[in-house]
Amino acid sequence: MLMNLEILFNFCMVMGVTIAISSNNWLMIWLGLELSMMSFLPIMSKKFKLNSEACIKYFIIQSLSSSIMMMGVIMMSIWDSNIILMLSILLKLGVSPFHTWVISIIEGMGYYSVFLMLTLMKLAPIIMLSYLNQNFNLFIIMGLLIGSISGLNQNSIKKIMGYSSIFNMSLVMSSLNMGEIWLTFFFMYSISLMLLNYLVLKLNLNFINQMMINNFKVSTKMCCWFTILSMGGFPPFMGFFGKLLVIKFLMMTDQFMITSIMIMTSLIVMFFYTRMVTMSIILFFNIPKWMVLTKTYFNSFIIMVSLIFPFIVFNLKSF
Repeated sequence: MLMNLEILFNFCMVMGVTIAISSNNWLMIWLGLELSMMSFLPIMSKKFKLNSEACIKYFIIQSLSSSIMMMGVIMMSIWDSNIILMLSILLKLGVSPFHTWVISIIEGMGYYSVFLMLTLMKLAPIIMLSYLNQNFNLFIIMGLLIGSISGLNQNSIKKIMGYSSIFNMSLVMSSLNMGEIWLTFFFMYSISLMLLNYLVLKLNLNFINQMMINNFKVSTKMCCWFTILSMGGFPPFMGFFGKLLVIKFLMMTDQFMITSIMIMTSLIVMFFYTRMVTMSIILFFNIPKWMVLTKTYFNSFIIMVSLIFPFIVFNLKSF
């Protein structure tokens, strides 16, 4: 019996990320990154025109960043090449101002590939960034501003996810000095994104307009509502507690300028996620308000994960 190729590629991709995370020299890290990239490309490829263009763009950008990274590693013996390494990793991550490739390819990808690219494939480069003792403040501020403001005029749900990812990468980079905080935030963001991807995939949505005229049940609308608000960072959902951790860390380290920019841009991100909720819930809501509670039987799993999961995580951390 032949092994399923999709399982094989997924296994190799996770193995590549694991090698990159657990290695103690740059050559093995590079090897892990290349293995994960070459395994991700077959997972990413689908049979439509936009997808082949996205695959080629992704391959070229990742190869270019890997080449720059290897150049930085080779030049380490001559002079301090941390800046070259930093730029190559930022390009690989798709952090602002190197974010345009993410937005251009994300439309030609499936939702599963989008989820992997925005979460698992970014884990190894983030850990590589934490090895470099550099100041990322300029990139963090640019990411916060571009990720929030550029998402305002987007109609595509995938592009909103992309800009939201650029914004959230800035939050991760701002707390790189404290591994526990950024890992907790990244974990919560990954689960929120997984729930949103699952819902959008099941409901077959690609654009915000499709949420406007819909015939979903109230239970489905409530699930959408909770998941989208969690992605936006609305209390008391999961996304809010992750942001709260990062903001608390920044306040403790006296980084008040980045904290104030982060809070203001978080409101903008919250606005464009709330707009999606407004379209799906309020418009064409044909059940009288006093009947909602009696007619609502929503998916308890999504509600439980969005609401209860943060408290479980914080209780585990306190042991």
